[in-house]
Amino acid sequence: MTPGSPRLLGGEMLGWSDLDGSRGPGPVGGPTLAALLTAVGGRTLVVGPHHPDLLDVVPSSDLTILVRGLADAETLAVRYADRPEVQVCCGSPEKLPASPQYDNLVALDGLGRLASVEGPELSWTDLFDLLTSMLRPTGRLLLGAENPLGLHRLPFPPPPRTDSDWAAPDDEYDHTRPAGLPRLRDRLAASGLWTVGTWATFPSPRTPTALLGSELLADADLTGFLQATLSTTQPTGAADSDRPIPVPPFADPARLTALAVRHGGATESAPGWVVLAERLAAADSTSDLSDEVTDQVEGRPPAGVLMRDGQRREVRRGPAVGWRFADGTVVPSGRTVEDLALTATARRDLPGLRALLTGWQAGAVADVPADQVVVAPDGAWHAVVAAGSAGVELREAGSVRVLHRLAARTADAGLAHLLPSGELAATLAVLAGRDPESFADDRVQTTARGWRELLIDRDELARELGEARALAQWYERTLAERDHELTRLRRIVSLLSGTPTARVARILLAGARSARRTALHHLRRPT
Repeated sequence: MTPGSPRLLGGEMLGWSDLDGSRGPGPVGGPTLAALLTAVGGRTLVVGPHHPDLLDVVPSSDLTILVRGLADAETLAVRYADRPEVQVCCGSPEKLPASPQYDNLVALDGLGRLASVEGPELSWTDLFDLLTSMLRPTGRLLLGAENPLGLHRLPFPPPPRTDSDWAAPDDEYDHTRPAGLPRLRDRLAASGLWTVGTWATFPSPRTPTALLGSELLADADLTGFLQATLSTTQPTGAADSDRPIPVPPFADPARLTALAVRHGGATESAPGWVVLAERLAAADSTSDLSDEVTDQVEGRPPAGVLMRDGQRREVRRGPAVGWRFADGTVVPSGRTVEDLALTATARRDLPGLRALLTGWQAGAVADVPADQVVVAPDGAWHAVVAAGSAGVELREAGSVRVLHRLAARTADAGLAHLLPSGELAATLAVLAGRDPESFADDRVQTTARGWRELLIDRDELARELGEARALAQWYERTLAERDHELTRLRRIVSLLSGTPTARVARILLAGARSARRTALHHLRRPT
């Protein structure tokens, strides 16, 4: 094998590429996943389509990469031609040597894109057993898994079919594949692999911008921070953010994610998971080490990895209690202003809502959206992101904009009818101590985020239209009644004006007026 050429194992797919994204979703990658590779060391095998930027940071002096497409293998071989410690292989996974020889196995894309059309059809369990048999004792497995019932699928219609979906029905009905996180952990334990860490991936299992550990998601004190973090990382397509769907989702993904965080279901409903497992020695396999091993594993990745303004931020357990970023900043605890406002609205607590909105708009975070401001238990206000830095929706930040945004979220939650009558944004402005003149239109710069919100908006418009029609009908009835009464009075006047008595009265009145003028004339002239 010459430098710059891959090693062909057999079963390679000619003219096929998983890396360019032309035949399906692109490779797994992103800066957040790179943080998990700190747990990798020694002889390492990477299987499946991984972005080359992700492969560049694998800290291994002996790296083997396996892909099924010949075009991908040739591209990677040229890329690592000057690195003799990197070996690129192409073909079916069953062609690899079966003897245990790797210290680490990395499959962040899962096992769905390993099988080749030129080789036998292998089930998930077949591939899993084949690959884990190559791990040495105390070896580590870094495995990605997509959640078939994740938040990236439920609100969206099915994605269009691609060339890489030839095995999609078999994968969906493959009963050997663990269909949830607990079953995946049980399957790892049955193979002698103890779970060291678990991270939920948002908003996509392949290109996540947020990795949140199970311990982080289980901390009820971080509800506000987690909601604020995940509200800015939402999927744009049914199965992956690389394949957007040109129709609105069935429901607002941000609202569903916030609901999952609020009720402790974010881990189970995440788009995917990454599991770090370790194969223990035979002497340790009979002891109950699940919790202790998790805390004592060397080189354990951070509990959370987030992307903020293009920078990667890592979250770890604090020295005493709580959580901290890598720079020492404390992760804020508490709930978001939006969550507190909607709760107060649902309870019809107008004094509490007024105090909350007034404190928000009177402070330094008045221009930060309500879903990005965390109110700590001690009353401190923390902006998770700066105004205008969290995406397209937040670029036009300002007190007017954020109150309109809160009004739209209140309407989307179906709580607008619980507030005093009137324009919703203007009502919130009054409660916040602001001038309501700038909030005349409730729907300024607001867009429906899903079919559910469209239906709520339609129902609200139908209610307002019904009220307007009822008022217009009352006006029409009132005008008709008054017009009828005026017509009747005019007829009476006309009838009275045409009677003999009326004519005599007019003659007498005219004579009286003439006599009065004559008398006044004589009184003014002296005799």
